[in-house]
Amino acid sequence: MFKFHLDYFKNGRGLHLKTVLFTILSSIIMAIFMLIPGIFLIVGGVTMAMSQDIYGNPSGGGMATFFICLVIGIILAVLMYIFVLIPLAYGFLKFYKDTDLGRSPRFKDLFMFLKKGNYVKTLKLTVVMFVISVAIYIAMYVVILIIELIFLGIFGTSVAILQPDSSTNFTNAMSITSIILVLFMALVIFAVLIPIYYLVIFIVNTVFVHVDQSSLPTLNKFSIGWNITSKGPNSAWKLLFSNVLYFIIAYIIMAIFLIIFSLIIAVLPSALQILLGIIVYIILIIFSVGISYFIYGSIINFYHKNKNALYPQNNKPTQEQ
Repeated sequence: MFKFHLDYFKNGRGLHLKTVLFTILSSIIMAIFMLIPGIFLIVGGVTMAMSQDIYGNPSGGGMATFFICLVIGIILAVLMYIFVLIPLAYGFLKFYKDTDLGRSPRFKDLFMFLKKGNYVKTLKLTVVMFVISVAIYIAMYVVILIIELIFLGIFGTSVAILQPDSSTNFTNAMSITSIILVLFMALVIFAVLIPIYYLVIFIVNTVFVHVDQSSLPTLNKFSIGWNITSKGPNSAWKLLFSNVLYFIIAYIIMAIFLIIFSLIIAVLPSALQILLGIIVYIILIIFSVGISYFIYGSIINFYHKNKNALYPQNNKPTQEQ
């Protein structure tokens, strides 16, 4: 069931710690970039707070400054996301590709898609992916809205049909009906989200194609990404359910760990409670990072397996930065 996770672990033996450290450092750098638009939000908030009168009402100038800073901050955040963070995210994925291929990742690859020759192609792919992502989001929102309306219609009809002989019987009947309808709605929404996940895997595989061969035409990347997702010997559904099961088991383990340590901490002196609490918090962070790390690894391993089967002539990437 966890073949993709285990194979990624085996392929990257001896490289995982380096990849995790690069991941953490990359996340810090990307967060620093996002502080730039955040500065405008802070300036706007401080200005508005300092312009308050004795009753706590901000002045007109303070409000105007806040909204100007808010607009500038939002615009900068969008521009930073599109023109800096997404190219960095593509370089970030290169760490995982190299690890799965048994190659030592290089930190300079984080910036490989900001370089001339890669940057414009990366932006073109990003624009197309943005349009697809917005379309997926709108479709998902509309479907869920329709499901909610159907749910409310059924629920309302149930209330009208159930003519209570007594308040107790009516309450019991409505409770059972509500539980059944909520469970049904949850199952329907889950069924809707599964195809969305399939499309997400398709988009991620397209990004990996770009990381492999950025010189390919944009539409070719989408075509190859779709083939890798849908036509390879390894099923994307197997990847989905293995990751769902992996996630559930991992968080059950985390919950058991928390319960055990909560019982231990409860009988300790206050000073030791604080110390052990800090240690447990650090362990949980490391555990969460590990969970996410091997989910990413399983996806790149799935990509490599299907790509190597469908395009054996391109097993070695044509692009080495």
